[in-house]
Amino acid sequence: MPDLRLGLVKTTLLDYPGLVAAVVFTLGCNLRCPWCQNPGLVQPPWAEGLWAEDAVLSFLKKRRAVLEGLVVTGGEPVMHEGLAGFLDQVKALGYRIKLDTNGTWPDRLSALAPGRVDFVSFDLKNAPSAYSRSAGVPVATDRLRQTLDWLAQNYLNRCEVRLTWVPGLNDLDTLAEYAEFVGTGLPVWVQSYRPGPVLDPAFASVRAPTTAEIDAVVVRLTDLGVDARKR
Repeated sequence: MPDLRLGLVKTTLLDYPGLVAAVVFTLGCNLRCPWCQNPGLVQPPWAEGLWAEDAVLSFLKKRRAVLEGLVVTGGEPVMHEGLAGFLDQVKALGYRIKLDTNGTWPDRLSALAPGRVDFVSFDLKNAPSAYSRSAGVPVATDRLRQTLDWLAQNYLNRCEVRLTWVPGLNDLDTLAEYAEFVGTGLPVWVQSYRPGPVLDPAFASVRAPTTAEIDAVVVRLTDLGVDARKR
């Protein structure tokens, strides 16, 4: 099995709640979200400055006195069959692991966790009826439902659902459907789309939502019974 090639951010105080952490980025994704803000990790040509798996592990070994956690994001990390072995080595170094996922591989996700993963962030991008416009490809939303159910059963106090609000892709009219889909048990963090380099150049000029717009989304989801919060 080939080693993972990884992007690396050496220190973050924001990406792992409550912990000083590093972030690694895996290559490749099964979605083609037009607004994706990591286009160099979705498909070739890959981003520059990638690290070999052994080099990342060596870095983490040296930084154990400073770092407490590792965030594994992408791309879509669970696409990689070699991820489990990498996570085992990270755990052996004493790190806590947070995994970011698009939720389309519930079987692979459940096979990785809970033994290896301490916290899961699930990017649930839109209501089911509008999902393909946010994901850029058709998505089997029953798989997203399986991921939500699995999180509720296994990670209730160790997970989050993230909704990135993209003007033109997300709208208030579908929030009732979104709320019904996500249910009442999982926290939903609403965050703003940030204009910049994205997968589809047409979205590079899409404006960021206003603070008032994000507040309205949080209020509406809360009124619908969702544990919604602003990030």
